[in-house]
Amino acid sequence: MISAEKTLPLWDLRTLKIFVLTAEAGSITRVAIDLGLSQPAVSRYLSNLEKDCRGYLFIRHGRGVELTELGRKILPLAICTLEGAQNISDVIDNDHITGLVRIAIIPSLTKSILSPLFFYLKENYPGIQLKIIEGAAGQIETWLRLREVDIGIPYKSHQIKDWEDEVMCRLPSFLVGAVGDTVTAQAETPFAALSDLPLVLSAKPSSFRNMLEEMGGVYGVKINVIMEADSGVLQKEVAAKRGGYTILPWHAIKNEVEEGVLQASRITDPELIRVISMNMPPNNAKAVRIVRSKISKLFEDFRRHYEN
Repeated sequence: MISAEKTLPLWDLRTLKIFVLTAEAGSITRVAIDLGLSQPAVSRYLSNLEKDCRGYLFIRHGRGVELTELGRKILPLAICTLEGAQNISDVIDNDHITGLVRIAIIPSLTKSILSPLFFYLKENYPGIQLKIIEGAAGQIETWLRLREVDIGIPYKSHQIKDWEDEVMCRLPSFLVGAVGDTVTAQAETPFAALSDLPLVLSAKPSSFRNMLEEMGGVYGVKINVIMEADSGVLQKEVAAKRGGYTILPWHAIKNEVEEGVLQASRITDPELIRVISMNMPPNNAKAVRIVRSKISKLFEDFRRHYEN
């Protein structure tokens, strides 16, 4: 604890910064050039600091300067002080960043991406509020066009020139059926095996449906959709009760497969790859940029678990 009675020198942050820079550069001249100061001005800052420290901090020689023993002791403390001051500034800045950020996302990603995003913002940027809307890829693209959301995270269908489009990950698809089902019994299922299977898939417009039907035409595979349902919960329920099959990425079925509720087989020859993208209409709001940056970092961990 710092005593209220003890008089402490008024350590000047600019002086401490000049001291640290000089110690790192080993040259007063170099620091003066970098800071746009005269060499005598830098020397005065250092001289005043040496008075407060009651000892020499540098040994001057023809090649520049080097720290004295006292200087070496003080250097890490000066660095720590500057970092602490920066942390104070960061806290103040973070608490004063405010704004509502509207995010539209496919439902299967809400828990993996938006739940940790919420708690990160609550701790670090309490002034930023989130509005979360779940929807299918086609709906998200419509909301983006109408500027009803600031960030959209759908399955990518095509490049839309009206906003930034950043690929977050590429996910293989799995044919999902009931436990004990023979079609999904193996680890992999060839794409040709999908022909005439009763499928429960998202309604059109759907980037995945478009890709699936285009590939079906190329490879002579008949895609038989017996029900359209945007709800992943309903798709999995129908599959679990042997009403048909659905096709989903691993993160959407991982828990049910591990709990023995569903059975899944990776589709191969060729693979069906879903591409998740993050889309933003033009928006320079700092709150939106902060949220986008954090979402990108959260997807780094998501890719390690689910991309391959």
